[in-house]
Amino acid sequence: MPRIVRPLISLAATVPLIGQAFSQAPAAEREAAAPQQPTEEIVVRGRRMSDVRDELRKYVNEFVVEIAKQPPGRGYARWQGHVCIGVHNLQKDPAQYIVDHISHVAEELGLEPGEPGCSPQVIIIFTTDGKAMATYMVENQRRVLRPAGGLAGMNLGVDALDAFAQSDRAVRWWHVSMPVDARIGTKAIRTADDEAAPVISVAGPSRIHSGIRDDLMYVFIIVDSKKLMGTTWQQLADYLAVVSLAQIDPSASPAGFDSILNVFSNPAAYSGLTDWDRSYLRALYSFDQERLPRIQVNELVGKMTRQELEPAAATSR
Repeated sequence: MPRIVRPLISLAATVPLIGQAFSQAPAAEREAAAPQQPTEEIVVRGRRMSDVRDELRKYVNEFVVEIAKQPPGRGYARWQGHVCIGVHNLQKDPAQYIVDHISHVAEELGLEPGEPGCSPQVIIIFTTDGKAMATYMVENQRRVLRPAGGLAGMNLGVDALDAFAQSDRAVRWWHVSMPVDARIGTKAIRTADDEAAPVISVAGPSRIHSGIRDDLMYVFIIVDSKKLMGTTWQQLADYLAVVSLAQIDPSASPAGFDSILNVFSNPAAYSGLTDWDRSYLRALYSFDQERLPRIQVNELVGKMTRQELEPAAATSR
């Protein structure tokens, strides 16, 4: 019996010694003895900020050219100082919601919203037949829609007016703008009621400034209530805000951009104004309007590009 017990005790006694000896081995030997774990290679690729800026500027330029539409030969128009919103043929509460919502967006851009009872410059008309309403206006209020007749500079022209009447869109709009003296705001073109062309005084000769800016005078917006496709009041109000405050091309195809202008083709994707929409409106209401029309787009694109790069620049600091 003792011959059997001793070997077992002796073997058991040696086990802790083996573990202790291993733990006291040099670190290099332990690392060599440990199984090698596979490593995964990580590649970090950087991009020059100038390349990012150039690509973004190109994308912004495509957006501005696609959605904006001003009268031939004229610059981008905007409201000056204040704007009054009016909504017709709609119950009081939703009408007031739309007025307040658009006025709030206008206020963010530095405009003063109109007081209750003001004379509307943005006239939003709800109807159950948008085409019939627009056709009636074109046939009976042509002088209002084209106050200068065939003179360029105040609207998109007769072809665009026909498209306004014949469109099947849920929302259609018609902007009327006016070239004015940038210093005092008097009109800078000759209309049918003028005996002579106006005289514009400028500070001095310039290759980039004309001394003239374009002001929005009024805009008619017709909303076909039967074609709203289940949009919410917020979606509709934000859509109306963009076409109220900026000259948007009715035939634009903005599907490639993150904009509320896509709400009727993809309602589920847009809850309201996007950062892209706000960036465009901020650029429109801060760029130098006295620049010659042919170079204004560069000013707009530059401002919007810088705004879009600001969050990235702040993150990289």
